[in-house]
Amino acid sequence: MKLGSKFRLIQKVISVILAVLLTLSLVLIIWKYMDISFEETRAEILSNPIYAKGVITTKRSYKGKGVDIGYLVNGKKYSLNTGVKTEFYKRHKVGDSVEIVYSKKNPNVVLLKHELND
Repeated sequence: MKLGSKFRLIQKVISVILAVLLTLSLVLIIWKYMDISFEETRAEILSNPIYAKGVITTKRSYKGKGVDIGYLVNGKKYSLNTGVKTEFYKRHKVGDSVEIVYSKKNPNVVLLKHELND
């Protein structure tokens, strides 16, 4: 093997390693952001929680399981669009009532009640 071809091979290996490291870094940053966002939402809700019922209006199964939940606060309609675990998805159908918890200060900040306990 000539020196020039060895050098190009080393460059390619280094490029692949750097690409993998960059991808992993981005995934970790996004994962950490999502974790911090959930904890901030949870803390805001728990600072002044309102427990209520919502109704499942839509079930989604594209790229994971999810539901849309409609709920009323002082006559105004709100919605929660969230991913759910498979067990929840199988156990509930459109039209079912589910327990939610939202922030008294901002009803748009909402979680399913069981997510607060997980």
